Amino acid sequence: MKHIFLKTATVLMIVYTLASCKKSQIIDGGVSDPHVNMTTYDYLKNNSWHLFDTTLLLIDKAGMKDVINGDVTFFAPTNYCINKYLAARRDAARKISEKLDYTLDSLFKEFTPQMLRDSLGRYCFKGKINRDQMTEKGQSFESLTTGAPLWLYLTKYTYINSGMMTTTGFLVSARRVIGDPDIMVNNQLVDPSGDPKLTDVATICQTSGILTTNGVVHVMANSHLFNFYGR
Repeated sequence: MKHIFLKTATVLMIVYTLASCKKSQIIDGGVSDPHVNMTTYDYLKNNSWHLFDTTLLLIDKAGMKDVINGDVTFFAPTNYCINKYLAARRDAARKISEKLDYTLDSLFKEFTPQMLRDSLGRYCFKGKINRDQMTEKGQSFESLTTGAPLWLYLTKYTYINSGMMTTTGFLVSARRVIGDPDIMVNNQLVDPSGDPKLTDVATICQTSGILTTNGVVHVMANSHLFNFYGR
């Protein structure tokens, strides 16, 4: 009986280790099949995490379903990204008056369909852009919104799982450039002028390289504020 217990414990440890590896790999796209047999819009609508309900509301209000389902790469903001934006706008409003609020209805009242298209278009790029076309240094890519490019690049990370193993990889990342593209100084990105007000707004993707039947989806980290709000 003691032998059986040890054998079972060993099997469980192997399963746990494999599961941990898989979980850590998913952070940067993973090693599983990236293809999904549905359009980008349907992927957002049917994904098992329900991360994009609010995102889809914005897409529908902007009349951008056909755009999302075109030959595009979409850096998809999640519900959390949009909710963080609403909270930031609410906090800004309450500095004027504690009675003020800012909700999704407020956003729809303020943003015309064209304004929503401009905001969402910042996250869309013609053609298929995957991590193979990005480097650590990065480069500027023109979005569908004129005059609103993003600097797309790879961010190196190291993930230590319970002290048992270390995984190193690269996260797909994006920056809204303010002023000139930031440069690395003492392991921090700063504007070449040194002006902190011109620091780029950067974010990583929590999942990358999802290949739909029409394009590519990279999912923004939940910490990202929609519309690159904050500058």
